[in-house]
Amino acid sequence: MNRKAQNFPPEPNPHHPNAVPNAPEVNVQAPNDPALNGDPNLHSSTVTEPDSAMAPPSPETPSQSPSSPPAARGWKRWPVIGLLLLPLVGFGGWKLYQMLMPGATPPAIKAYRRSARLTVRVVPARRTLAQGWVFDEGTALPVKLRVLNFYASGNITDVARPNGIPLKEGSWVTRGQRLATIDARRQTATIATAQADIQVANSRRKQAQATIVKAQANLKKAKSDLTLAKTEYQRYKRLFVAGAVAAIDLDVYRNRIDQAQSAFQIAAQEVRSAQEDLKTTDSSISAAQAKQRQVAVDLEDTQLVSPINGVVAYINIAKGEYWNTQYLNTSSPQKLIETAPIVVVDPSTYEVELEIQADDANAVRLGQRAFVVLEEAVSAAQASGANRQDLLKLAQTRGSQGSVFAISPSQTPGGRGTKVTIRNFRQVRNLKVGARVYVWIETVANPSAIVVPLGAVLARGQDFYVFVVKTADGTVERRRVTRGVEGLAGVEIISGVKADELVVVEGQNRLVDGTPVKIVDQAKRLKPQALLQPLMLTRENVQ
Repeated sequence: MNRKAQNFPPEPNPHHPNAVPNAPEVNVQAPNDPALNGDPNLHSSTVTEPDSAMAPPSPETPSQSPSSPPAARGWKRWPVIGLLLLPLVGFGGWKLYQMLMPGATPPAIKAYRRSARLTVRVVPARRTLAQGWVFDEGTALPVKLRVLNFYASGNITDVARPNGIPLKEGSWVTRGQRLATIDARRQTATIATAQADIQVANSRRKQAQATIVKAQANLKKAKSDLTLAKTEYQRYKRLFVAGAVAAIDLDVYRNRIDQAQSAFQIAAQEVRSAQEDLKTTDSSISAAQAKQRQVAVDLEDTQLVSPINGVVAYINIAKGEYWNTQYLNTSSPQKLIETAPIVVVDPSTYEVELEIQADDANAVRLGQRAFVVLEEAVSAAQASGANRQDLLKLAQTRGSQGSVFAISPSQTPGGRGTKVTIRNFRQVRNLKVGARVYVWIETVANPSAIVVPLGAVLARGQDFYVFVVKTADGTVERRRVTRGVEGLAGVEIISGVKADELVVVEGQNRLVDGTPVKIVDQAKRLKPQALLQPLMLTRENVQ
């Protein structure tokens, strides 16, 4: 190695006149080592030990002392090597610290970390109304339903035209209004005959009454004659005893008593006979009147008269058609209303009957709100892609709101369900007799609950968890939660999540506690209905 390039001073000569005898070797390390502070100006003033390995041997150099072997000088160099390595170790530790500190992470490492984050979708937990619902199918039936049927066969000769408009489904009718008539000529003729029979019987009754009066007069005269005959006989009998009259005269008056007695008996018999004739005549009148009433009933069988104020729900006849009593099918309620000539209902008294599973029925109570909508409306909405929340909104806006009227205390043998009846509808909308309907019963409502979407809650055995995004560092925290009311759009969280915290709704299957995540653009990836599902129930019920 070139000494000049290293700026080493000349090696001291012990034979120089100015040399100090037996001077010790100098081993000095400058405190400002270029290896530590990197100052290049210090090279020229550094005092260091001559490099014995590179210096040529000199015979003038004194030999080493036996007490200082070469190994001892090597151990002296280790502190110097340690001092040289210490800055390198410190620099490496500082770089490692910078890598571990998020605020001091270099941009390249930050970009790598961002690319390594898992993508998730989140929804804020909302403080809103939590509702529990029981959902099932049922049948709509009116409480007041009257099936009007012809009990006689014949051609339909007349159908009512209220206000000049042909009778049809939805027409309002009043109590006692005649709605339709079939051919009643036979019944009308029979009524006329019965009325004639009644008139004849009444005439006979009058004759019988006159006969009774005459017979009673004859009886009275016979009785008077008998009394007179008896009186005269007694007078002549006293005269006969006195010897004033002959015995033949007494016999004459005795015969008069016998004649008067016979006349009296005949008159009494005539009275009884006249009375029997009167009774017979009364019986004839009663029979004729009964026949008249029967024919009147038969005539009523040819007419359909509304027994209530209501609306025509079904009309299955038309003028000119033939009706036979065998057309009516009573095998089922649905068949009955589909084959009856006319069905009149009171629209203010609809009821819905449904059979709920026993587990769901345990939450149903009298007076709870219920929303009813026709099956065809629900089917049309489902065909358009409506979800459960949309169907509930459909029932609330286009359906009929009622309340739980009755809960059966027993279960049906076949389905093991509980029969529930819905009544007291505030407004009947589009309900039809015998129609299939869908029913939502509100079993519980908490107006100030913390609600998260159903998909945010994960089940692990008997416990439930959610992943909450910590906005400070962009990681997720796995929290155990306690569930409350489960609605159609969300579930109430009793403990474990606070309002407005971001909960993960998609991508949980890849997450663990502390996983860095990246939140996708909710406005572009999610529909507003999906983002605000926990709020929809509240908005709908406020409306």
